[in-house]
Amino acid sequence: MINNITNIESTMNARKELEEILNKLKEKQNVLVCADISYEARWGDDGKEQITLTHPHTKEEAEAFFKALDFNYNDGFGSQELFGTVWLTYGVWLSRWEYDGSEGWTVNSCPHIPNHLYKKNLGK
Repeated sequence: MINNITNIESTMNARKELEEILNKLKEKQNVLVCADISYEARWGDDGKEQITLTHPHTKEEAEAFFKALDFNYNDGFGSQELFGTVWLTYGVWLSRWEYDGSEGWTVNSCPHIPNHLYKKNLGK
């Protein structure tokens, strides 16, 4: 399990926040695979913006994805503005959460299969 990876001070900039988390995860050999993120501004009539990175993707597509994420959002009290899922290698993904006026990314990982679930003998 990956602990304390999202305990970062919010920059309120979607790109900087995601890049900081991804840089920490790179140390554990996890790499960005694809992403589906949406932004819905709390104030005004900016509508909803969908920002995606497909798999596989080119270096230029990844650069365009991060450029599209280079905006500030309000992570204070009120409704959530940034939503999404980011898929990484090795069964790890990021999901966006909001609770009681705070929001951020959670790092999820597929749990290991416990030893008692492995067959000891494949034969009859």
